[in-house]
Amino acid sequence: MKCLSCGFELDADSIFCSKCGKKVELPVKEFVEEVTDDIEDIKSEVENNASDSLIKSEESIEKIVENSEEKIETAIENVKNNFFDKSDSETVFADSDDTVAAIDEALEALNSNSETAEDTLGNVVDEITDKVDLVTEEVTDKVDEVKNENASESAKEIKPLKKIEKVQNEIKEEMASNATPLYTQNEINSSVPQQGGAPQFEQQQYTPYNEQYSAPQYTAEVNEPEAPKKVSALRISFAGFIAIITIVFLTLVSLMFCLRIGASGKILKNRTEHMNINTVLDADLGKRSLSDTIYNEAGFWNASQGQVGKAEFRSYLSKSNLLEYTGNYIKDYADYLIDGDIGDPSIDANDMADFFVENSDIADENFSYQLQTSDYNKIRTTLELKDTADNFSIEKWSKYAHFDLGNTSFIFSYVTLGIILGLVIVLLVWIAVIVDGRGKHIVGMYGSVFSCSGGIVFIVGLLAVAGTAIAHIITGWFIFYLLASLLLPVGVLTLCTGAVEFVIGFIFKRIRKGIKNSDKRNKAIEKALMGTAV
Repeated sequence: MKCLSCGFELDADSIFCSKCGKKVELPVKEFVEEVTDDIEDIKSEVENNASDSLIKSEESIEKIVENSEEKIETAIENVKNNFFDKSDSETVFADSDDTVAAIDEALEALNSNSETAEDTLGNVVDEITDKVDLVTEEVTDKVDEVKNENASESAKEIKPLKKIEKVQNEIKEEMASNATPLYTQNEINSSVPQQGGAPQFEQQQYTPYNEQYSAPQYTAEVNEPEAPKKVSALRISFAGFIAIITIVFLTLVSLMFCLRIGASGKILKNRTEHMNINTVLDADLGKRSLSDTIYNEAGFWNASQGQVGKAEFRSYLSKSNLLEYTGNYIKDYADYLIDGDIGDPSIDANDMADFFVENSDIADENFSYQLQTSDYNKIRTTLELKDTADNFSIEKWSKYAHFDLGNTSFIFSYVTLGIILGLVIVLLVWIAVIVDGRGKHIVGMYGSVFSCSGGIVFIVGLLAVAGTAIAHIITGWFIFYLLASLLLPVGVLTLCTGAVEFVIGFIFKRIRKGIKNSDKRNKAIEKALMGTAV
């Protein structure tokens, strides 16, 4: 080998010219060509093996890849060894007239050797890396092609080929581990003859920072969210059946609560006392008014010896404490049936006769005939013979209803109301479980439950407030007037409860509609994106 600067004959492994001191370029291209030849041989061998019919299983494919990896790594290792084996200490200088100048020039070349070596090494690594990536892609494509051709013949499922990854990073990490982190020059005892007593130095290389400490490579596994499963029609139907049961119980507990609060004895007594006495007395009970019915049932014509007529008797009742007297008994009935605080308050003939006794002073003022004790006894006897008091007997009512009305207080108790309300909550939770916790189905079912229940309760309240009043205006029957007066607080409370439930149901319906519209928009966006991608 000759020096390119002065033409002096040099040894094959020389780095610096021993005559002029110029640096001899490293045979990088020869190393690259050598590695290229090795890679081409590997490629030919892989293609020959891939075309062989023996490649029909995962084991044979992995074996080819392992052999390819070993050969590629061996070729890279040879390049690195050949490169690093070229030590600056092997430089031989020849005697000449310009010895001192050659030594100075050689020292300058030594100082710049690190930068040259670094550039040369980077070029080698880049060329080798490109070759390795190319071969890896070609090997993978070839093996995949063979696998696809033999897929129909193989009964055994072949797993995908394991790619050769991170070859470039492994090369850089290995070279960085062999490199010295600092650049130093140490005087050594070399067997090479030294010129002019100048010391010989050993030069150590270092790898650039970005190659020594390369950033770790991470492969993030992206877990795509699974598409939510649709709720089956059977589940939705069963949830609808549970919703119907929930509507029944929610309506029942709402009406019972309103009746429990709005129909207490104190409220009913107050409503009775504020009724219009003339309207009550003139109310139609079939073919007769209420005052005429009381006149006939009490036998007042016989008791007064025919001295008191119906008109006088009506005037007498309008001035009496009929409403207060009736309100006290209504309070007792309500307390017994709803609260269960007292015993059976059923009115009898003696209680009815006591009303006339308490209002005897009003009778003396309005009647020309003064009633005696015997006359009041006649009234009591007449009421007993006609069984008038039986119409107000709770025991008789129980026989007609085939149910002991004395137990109604347990039905309207707060304990019973709490149990029914808890059952409603359980049913609502059950609906959510049946529809698999899907929001749109939950809010849809809840909206139906509260809307239907609120609508029914609201209609009942409307009938209690306005329906009875309209019925009394049309028919004039006393029963409608009595219900309109007594049930007004219950009707108002029922209207408010039904309205609240209906509003809650409406809110759930709106949420359901919002979710449905959002799903439609998302589907439209997905279709638009898919159309754009295509």
